[in-house]
Amino acid sequence: MNRSTALPAVLTLLLVLSACSTPAASVAPSVSTSGSVVPTTASPTATDSPAPTATDTPSPTAQPSDDPTPAPTPSPATGTTYTVKRGDSLEAIARAYDTTSQQLQAWNSDRYPSLAANPNVIAPGWALIVSGDPNVTPQPTPRPTPTPTAALATPRPTQPPPSGAGCTAGNRVPAGSAQTFRTIPDAGPGVALTFDMGGRMEPAVDIMNFLVANRVCATIFATGIMSETAQGKQVMAIIRANPGLFEIANHTMYHCDLVRGGGGSPSTQPCAGGPFSADRIRQELTRAETVLRNGTGQNPQPYWRPPYGSLSPAVVNAAASVGYTKTFMWDIDTIDWKPISDGGPSAQQIAAKVVGNAVNGSNVLFHLGGYETLASLRIMVPALRDRGFTLTSLSDLLN
Repeated sequence: MNRSTALPAVLTLLLVLSACSTPAASVAPSVSTSGSVVPTTASPTATDSPAPTATDTPSPTAQPSDDPTPAPTPSPATGTTYTVKRGDSLEAIARAYDTTSQQLQAWNSDRYPSLAANPNVIAPGWALIVSGDPNVTPQPTPRPTPTPTAALATPRPTQPPPSGAGCTAGNRVPAGSAQTFRTIPDAGPGVALTFDMGGRMEPAVDIMNFLVANRVCATIFATGIMSETAQGKQVMAIIRANPGLFEIANHTMYHCDLVRGGGGSPSTQPCAGGPFSADRIRQELTRAETVLRNGTGQNPQPYWRPPYGSLSPAVVNAAASVGYTKTFMWDIDTIDWKPISDGGPSAQQIAAKVVGNAVNGSNVLFHLGGYETLASLRIMVPALRDRGFTLTSLSDLLN
């Protein structure tokens, strides 16, 4: 082979070797829309890691927080409150007022300690703080509760229903044989609100006026001595003017402990001398009866209540011997005679106790001199009516 023929052969060999050294995977055919084959860069194989895109990795601001719910704030000094009604739930109330169940717990657990441990149980009559701002109205959407009347979280007004609540007073039962009552059996959906008047008198007239304005029938157990005070005479006049709402009952003359002796209000002197004889018991009742008849125009017989709830068979027999055969104790004691400063209940606690524990025929003990009584009535009257109870007198329940 001469040099002129060897050179083309060498060039051909170099071209072949060059083609063999190029990786075949570096170019892949791709069919274009025209049908021609166009060389493109190969896609990564399955073992390759794709480059991250903006949608694969969230930005730091898009990361979800550990706790999306705002931390509850402390209980506000002022704000909006809502009275719990039958069928309410904490979640529904929170939704209506654009807050959270956790916030409602934080605001209200100091007054209702059970709320901290069990937010699923709330009692009708509780007054819950639902907003740190005053005069906040609920969302306009209905709450999913089973009771149509509680479809919105708007607090009910304390205005009386047009029917006057359907209660009556004064239709006393006959004296008959001696009986002692705590609840009133077979009474139906009625609750008797009964008020003792045997000591402190400051809010008595205001309480009576509230009962009149809201058409709440009640039985008033008054002592003779307090009925002769200036405020006592006003109470007697209100009873006399509203015989369809109020009935008078005997609470003795001086509020003595008829079993052990002692006690008394406003003076202890008439109660000294140890246990009361049958004759002293009769005098306590008959002397008070004269005052109550003169003040109200009503005969308190046969209804009476022993001061301090102090009762024995001998006391029952002595009372029955002068016409007082119906002795009324109670099944719910509000303890409203005790001020908050001495460990007594708040208005909200009284209301929650009564509304949460009332049953057909309940006989609730209040005092016309109670410290938080008037404020508690403003909460519980609409709440008890929402539960379907008629607030009425003992005579109404007995009949």
